[in-house]
Amino acid sequence: MLNHYSIVIHPEDHIIELFKSYKDTLFSKIGKFGSRNSIAHITILEFSATEKELKTIIEKLIKIVRIENHFDAIFDKVVYSKNLFVSPDKDGNEHFKKLLVNVRTSIKGEKNKSDAHLTIGRNLKPDQIQNSIELFSNVKFNFHCDQIALRRFNENIGQYEILQLFPFSSEDSKDETIQITLF
Repeated sequence: MLNHYSIVIHPEDHIIELFKSYKDTLFSKIGKFGSRNSIAHITILEFSATEKELKTIIEKLIKIVRIENHFDAIFDKVVYSKNLFVSPDKDGNEHFKKLLVNVRTSIKGEKNKSDAHLTIGRNLKPDQIQNSIELFSNVKFNFHCDQIALRRFNENIGQYEILQLFPFSSEDSKDETIQITLF
């Protein structure tokens, strides 16, 4: 049986709570909107897989996080469009791009071509966009990126649920750097 999965960058609890408060603020101003109940995350890719295929993907994720280093990024750009979201600054975006490319090239799936961002609301109507402008004018926070998560879509609740977290261990990064310089 095929299930639908996503691989995401999973933030620390205080970022999850911060975005819950942003969504509450937006809801109180504009009413119902897409992604209202979604937990904060940065989508890397989505895919469908059998249980057997999933085991192979989990093995690949374990290899990926072994060489990934944690990093910090400043999120300070709010984009008001059909999708209301917050983006990292230039330096942070470069760190995220490397991670996103690494995972997206290693695992087959529906490639998400967007840059790293944290969504507040999706599928906003023009009047909702207009009413939300300036709600989040002073957004600036640090995002400590140190793990990715594998999630499975639960049709009963219409949301993804975390199956497994993959913390970055950076164990092989030194060995890999040494190997690369030898060639």
